[in-house]
Amino acid sequence: MRESAPTVLVPVDVSGDERPDPDLLALLRPAKVVLVGWYPVPDQTALEQMQAEHEEAAVARIEDVAAEFPEDTDVETLVVFTRDRTETVDRVADDYGAAVVVIPEEVRVVERVLVPVRGDVNLDRVLSVVAALLHESEASVTLFHAAPAGDEDPSVGTTLLSGAADRLADAGIDDNRIDTVAVESDTPIDDIVDAATNHDVLVLGESEPSLVAQILGDAPSRIIRESGRPVLVVRDVE
Repeated sequence: MRESAPTVLVPVDVSGDERPDPDLLALLRPAKVVLVGWYPVPDQTALEQMQAEHEEAAVARIEDVAAEFPEDTDVETLVVFTRDRTETVDRVADDYGAAVVVIPEEVRVVERVLVPVRGDVNLDRVLSVVAALLHESEASVTLFHAAPAGDEDPSVGTTLLSGAADRLADAGIDDNRIDTVAVESDTPIDDIVDAATNHDVLVLGESEPSLVAQILGDAPSRIIRESGRPVLVVRDVE
């Protein structure tokens, strides 16, 4: 069964030359992309003044970024002048019904996608997004479950991963492109970060609706901060 295309929000700071990596853009080709150019406005400066002075250049920058997507990608652009990046991204994600928010980093080539799996974190939505994106990619996917040592029967993780792999296979992803890894760990987050070093992109499910604000604000999660990889955060919202 082919998964429907997710709506993916890609924030870009248009006050400078920030641009998502082309290989990451190619991975997003099956998605409906909302490319939001946000322009930071200092507290002491009027929004109207910044917009009047910089809107034309900001629009040109976001359109330049949109042109870098594969030509058949469904891309919509907008520019927002804001004092609060976190609030803006969260609001735009809600307005457009975005299932995913991208945290960009440089990537060499997208060949291996890491999906940390926890049973209580938005798994159906995560697998739906992964299946939809991998239909247009040759990348492989690793489903990774790190259980705190002594807190879980090892068979629980194995069963969880097996079910997730079956879901991807049912969605049309070849078995040969799906790996599963279950580990017992004293430091699960460290193991996820270590696993990320052998992958090109991470797909994470947010554990609560406020996580988007956390990862785009001043206190990013350790996985996003330490992995050094682009991260697709699958939102836990309808």
